[in-house]
Amino acid sequence: MKLGVLGALPRAFADLTLDAIRGVRAMGFSGTGLPGGDDPAGVSNETAREAGKKFQDAGVELIEYGRYGSNLVTRNDAQRKADIASLAQACRVARGAGCPAVITGAGSMNPRGGWFPDRENRSTETRDRLIASLREAVRAAEGEGVILGLECHTVTPLYDAASTRDILDAVGSKSLRVHLDPINWLTFETVYDSGAATRKMFEVLGADRLLGSHDKGASVEDKLIIHMSEAVTGSPEDIFDHGALIREAARMPAGFYLAIEHLKPDQMPAARDHLLSIAKTIGVTFET
Repeated sequence: MKLGVLGALPRAFADLTLDAIRGVRAMGFSGTGLPGGDDPAGVSNETAREAGKKFQDAGVELIEYGRYGSNLVTRNDAQRKADIASLAQACRVARGAGCPAVITGAGSMNPRGGWFPDRENRSTETRDRLIASLREAVRAAEGEGVILGLECHTVTPLYDAASTRDILDAVGSKSLRVHLDPINWLTFETVYDSGAATRKMFEVLGADRLLGSHDKGASVEDKLIIHMSEAVTGSPEDIFDHGALIREAARMPAGFYLAIEHLKPDQMPAARDHLLSIAKTIGVTFET
């Protein structure tokens, strides 16, 4: 198991510098992601190779190339096909840079955004459209020799571990896996026992269907209806059981990444220290 971080680097390939990447290593992290702000169709093979060399020279491993805006379930066939084509371009860029995985969400039937809820997200029609899209999208990953990783969430069609497992099995490709984010699958029934919930996610999916995991905090807000939010890892508001996640990640094959995300750069060292302290307490060591 290795410790990574996301969000520490510029979002454009043109702004990526060797010194910035070295800063990730200086903070004590082994890996991070490619810049996610550019349209991958505009990133040349040469640019991808140059970026990959910078990461190699800095001694920082690449974890993922995040393409979180994809919508693979929309009824707008032109948009859906355009997003699948963009994922194919991302797989090309990832291979050129030496990045092992491209991450995508499922999207949503909500017209206001791919990470917002909609009653149709759990329909059979939406599930079938997602499976068809993933079968098409994963072919590019197979051809480029990279993994297509799924970022899941309880408000999207990938709403829990069991349904996501079934979708992966229906697609039937070893190049399609889950990039786990336990916080995204917490519900009011599980948020106060997040350790047991996290262990169940790993159990249901199994090592063969997992790519890596994100890490962030969780909080429950004092409001009159249920409000759960992300929290800064290790902050007083954070009630997530990071120890359970670290234990499960440590049981995965060597090289499995636990990547801190959604923090400002000045918050990253404290979050790192929080996880390292927990790991030491429970007798787990991160690879370097």
